[in-house]
Amino acid sequence: MSTPSEQLIVNALRRATDRMALPPESRWIRERRASSPGSTLALVVAAAVLVIAVGGAINALRTEPRVVPASGVDPFMAREDAAWARVRSDLPSDFVVLRPSWIPAEFRGSGDCPSPTGSAEALGHGYARGPTPSYTVDYKSNLLSDGMCAGFELVGAFRTGGFPEPGAAPTPRSGCVPVGTLAARGTVVGVQTCVEHGPQTRPPGRDVYTWLWWTENGGTYQIGSRDIELADLIRIVRSLEPVR
Repeated sequence: MSTPSEQLIVNALRRATDRMALPPESRWIRERRASSPGSTLALVVAAAVLVIAVGGAINALRTEPRVVPASGVDPFMAREDAAWARVRSDLPSDFVVLRPSWIPAEFRGSGDCPSPTGSAEALGHGYARGPTPSYTVDYKSNLLSDGMCAGFELVGAFRTGGFPEPGAAPTPRSGCVPVGTLAARGTVVGVQTCVEHGPQTRPPGRDVYTWLWWTENGGTYQIGSRDIELADLIRIVRSLEPVR
């Protein structure tokens, strides 16, 4: 210490601490009680269960497929696939069957108007000259006041001669009037209007069809309707794809 006064303070503190009563040394550190074998085993088992549970949860998170369950098969899609499968199976393999990949939403059928319906003839007359493979598929919407279903019709037939070559304007159907042509599918598509002869009770305009006609892949194809605008008919034509 640097001064006598500081030395006096230190000596006084030492005398004071020497006079303080301390507990026995054995009580300075708390004794640890030995664990019983039973409690130790319980702790080990609990730890093992926890590890297994956590591991199982992690494994489930890693392996659980993140796929939303299917809501079921669309009845219209099932009918459509079945109709086109029948048409394809009834025709020669070298005949290209064209199916639309787009249709107006309302032509998915109804209770009175099933949609689509299809038929095929391996040696029918169709719309070509002489016996030739052909097919017809009808898409329908709902029952109208004249007792008929709104819809449109797709027709395909093998070309056996007497038809324009690809790129040339097609010949109009019998009783139809050509109103113009358009370019689609790498060829010339003819647009025609046809008046249907039938009952006189049909509303005005319900007896007039619009038909699109063209040649492709060695065959002739047509689509006609009295219920669809020309723009939608053209869109259907451009959406056609071969049935495999």
